Amino acid sequence: MYVYSLIDITETKQYRDADKKLNHQQANFMTMIQTLCLGDNFLYDKAPTLQKLSQEKLKKIGFGSDYSGSHNVWCLEVRVDEGRTEPNPQSLEENFDLIPVIPGLDETIVINNNVFRTADKKAKNIVITQANIT
Repeated sequence: MYVYSLIDITETKQYRDADKKLNHQQANFMTMIQTLCLGDNFLYDKAPTLQKLSQEKLKKIGFGSDYSGSHNVWCLEVRVDEGRTEPNPQSLEENFDLIPVIPGLDETIVINNNVFRTADKKAKNIVITQANIT
């Protein structure tokens, strides 16, 4: 399963570092992981990767129509803990709608209301899918 985000979810492993940006990136990463794990335990092997994707790719992934041009996209591959079946990506996305995030990091979008958005088709900024679209 893949999590695609226009919100900076860089895993820095910095919790009390003097660099607030690193702390805030880690906070967004932890918010994403904790929200993802509300119903099941998810595991990952590698930190999220950052890519610059075209508007065409953003549309293909399923991001909101408000995002024109190329943007930074973070991708994290996750799997459900052994012995469990993967949940429906749509039900996972529902958990994310309106969860607060820290803006102003390495995003290239304007974040409305400083939250993850999944229910608004124009402002959707996080997508969960079973396929690797990039």
